[in-house]
Amino acid sequence: MKYLFNNKITTRRLIGKSLFLLLVCLAFDLKSEGISDDFLDMSLEQLADINITSVAKKPQKLSLAASSIFVLSQEDIKRSGVTTIPDALRMVPGVQVAKLDANKWAISIRGFNDIFSNKLLVLMDGRSVYSPFFGGAYWDTVDTVLDDIERIEVIKGPGGTLWGSNAVNGVINIITKRAKDSSGLLVNALVGNEERGQLSIRYGGELDQDTQYRVYAKGFEKDEAKDGADDWRMGRTGFRVDSKVSEKDNVTLQSDVYAGEEGERAMPESSIGPFRTFESKTDVFGANALFRWQRDLSEGSNFILQTYYDYTEREHFYVKDQRETVDIDFQHRFQTFWQQEFIWGLGFRYIGDEVSPGSLMKLSPQKRKDYIYSGFVQDEISLIDEQLILTLGTKVEHNSYTGFEFQPSARLLWKPFELHSFWGSVSRAVKVPNRIEHGATIQRTMASPTVAVNIYGSEDMDSEELIAYEIGYRFLGGQFTFDSSFFYNKYDNLRSLEREAIIPGAPNIVPLVIDNELYGEVYGLELAASWQVNNNWRLNAGYSFTQVQLHLREGSTDTTEEDDEGDTPHHQATIRSLWQITQDWQFDTTLRYVDMIKEGANKEAINSYVAVDLRLAWQAYKALEISFVGQNLFDSHREFRGSTVETQATDVEPSLFFQAKIQY
Repeated sequence: MKYLFNNKITTRRLIGKSLFLLLVCLAFDLKSEGISDDFLDMSLEQLADINITSVAKKPQKLSLAASSIFVLSQEDIKRSGVTTIPDALRMVPGVQVAKLDANKWAISIRGFNDIFSNKLLVLMDGRSVYSPFFGGAYWDTVDTVLDDIERIEVIKGPGGTLWGSNAVNGVINIITKRAKDSSGLLVNALVGNEERGQLSIRYGGELDQDTQYRVYAKGFEKDEAKDGADDWRMGRTGFRVDSKVSEKDNVTLQSDVYAGEEGERAMPESSIGPFRTFESKTDVFGANALFRWQRDLSEGSNFILQTYYDYTEREHFYVKDQRETVDIDFQHRFQTFWQQEFIWGLGFRYIGDEVSPGSLMKLSPQKRKDYIYSGFVQDEISLIDEQLILTLGTKVEHNSYTGFEFQPSARLLWKPFELHSFWGSVSRAVKVPNRIEHGATIQRTMASPTVAVNIYGSEDMDSEELIAYEIGYRFLGGQFTFDSSFFYNKYDNLRSLEREAIIPGAPNIVPLVIDNELYGEVYGLELAASWQVNNNWRLNAGYSFTQVQLHLREGSTDTTEEDDEGDTPHHQATIRSLWQITQDWQFDTTLRYVDMIKEGANKEAINSYVAVDLRLAWQAYKALEISFVGQNLFDSHREFRGSTVETQATDVEPSLFFQAKIQY
């Protein structure tokens, strides 16, 4: 499995077989039920008031959520034409998505963007994919069959009270469908200029009346970007089983395995200008298994026990990282007197790793074991039934780096009228140090022919802290919805690079030590609106403004980290049109604008850009959909700078591809 997709011939053969299957289906004119087209039959009020779970760790109407949250539905993902989860997140106002090359993204919420964006927690069905190695998510491995995603819930703002450390600026929770909602056969194949080929096959069925399952396999190959060496091949397979074992008990078992090879263009760690780049390959492998048991104790009361195992392996040119995680999480929800609902829970996580040195980086110790113990409690008080709701809570966590951490929050929601909601919150969240910050030695470039610059981790690193203030207004009407949020974030103990004294015996090495001598403020607003023009046409729009201000403490010797405030564009805007031309034809377009990324003392400027995406889809038969998709049309553009570990950014090029999908 690990090297199944390591050559182009394998992928193209799979695509060829899938297209042959499509022709067979055309010949026999399958008479199955067609792909659901209920999206434009639902009112915006119904779509906007779906149940969400990420804000309160329970099913909750969107209109009663005292938080800035945006939900991407399955239909949103399908009609955008995207082929990756990171590109789907471009539709969320306030989320900055910047592509570095064919297989790397920098994604953040409310500032501090980087390929190693460490203040954003990402979950797949409740399984954390946040890497404690560098802090952040490896977006190249966050994937599944996109048709099996039920929704993506994006919390903009801190979520540490329920989700723990590192949920500082937001939480992205990717929720897949239950097995019974993905029954039958799905074959999805596409081919294009940048998308060389992709094939997904999924089949779902019943083991018995109360137990459903699905299995899938997915493989793809993507082209290198302009002047790049970042071609990308990946394969994955997995399954999910859902069973109602009794009237009160439901269990879920799911698992995934993936393997791939990724190219990149990098800078040597010790070049003297003019700097030269080289081509490199990264091998990735991972496997996970998750078990969840939910028991209904009574009306309004239940408990959930979830555990998972996750193994990941990455071999870069600069370091090799092997890591395993075991996580156990328990939560109990119940109602008490005077319209109160309590949720409390306990958690344990074990993380063991082995990091082998590469050409750029080494860590001490090479092997490490970390243990995280946590508990949380949240009390939701209906002061006036579904009109005035106060939510108080906190999470207490003990980690191996900084000891005990406390993350309290207070939220108030006021719903004076049926369609209008006002909310406000005050929260504290923390980002704990990662492996690199604690024990790495990084040799970056030569400052001169005789002087090198080394970056050292520090065991004295403290947690980065956030106090967040938010207010919002939400209107959910029948043909129009509007959502707005305003935030002011105060950060302390942010990461800095401090100049230290020359190391005895190494006069040619300039040492920089990772410390906490930076603080700052981030403020801004996020707007989202939808308008159902008529039964066949819908318009969605989003806008965000973000201002980052960073400051050094007196006595700091840092000369680079203040420049990070320029990594966040001030303005981002999106307009989407979803048009059901006829019963069998859809035409969807997206217009995106991203403001410039400013230059810094050691950073190049990235120009603002406008991108246009389009999708034309034809329901040729009840079980067959054919579509043409164009992304980033009209021109190539750069979206971000190179990364901390010398990975060089490449231009994003226009992409055109055809897609054929069978579902019955």
